[in-house]
Amino acid sequence: GKYEKCNLPQTIKYSFYTMKYYADATLVSLKMLVTGQLSRNDVSGPVGMVKMVDDVYDNTKSSGALTVLINMISIALLLSVNLGIMNLLPLPALDGGRLVFILFEMIFRKKVPAKYEAAVHFVGIVLLLGLMVLVTFNDIAKLFGGGF
Repeated sequence: GKYEKCNLPQTIKYSFYTMKYYADATLVSLKMLVTGQLSRNDVSGPVGMVKMVDDVYDNTKSSGALTVLINMISIALLLSVNLGIMNLLPLPALDGGRLVFILFEMIFRKKVPAKYEAAVHFVGIVLLLGLMVLVTFNDIAKLFGGGF
């Protein structure tokens, strides 16, 4: 697309618009994943993200260093917003899971026993690590011609 020169306040304003757009897109994607509108082949982990960065670089390098830089900054913003939202999901082992325990303590004025909280977070970590393995395997399979 075509870029317009902006002053600093306009740049900050448009940065927030872009961040909101990425946050909305992440939330819509999560909803689509949960409702079955997206499949596991539409999800990428670290291997898929590296491939995406490489593809963007290959497709923009002929347009010059500024275009490459703008696209890389855009990807960095997308990944930052995405990871921030994912980390706040109310799942064990994530910050959102910890917030659930804090909310429970605020509502019931009672602390959850540490051993129960630790057990919940341990199970969450095991499940998240398993998911990471599956997503990474799927990313590698996609590199070689299709997911599983």
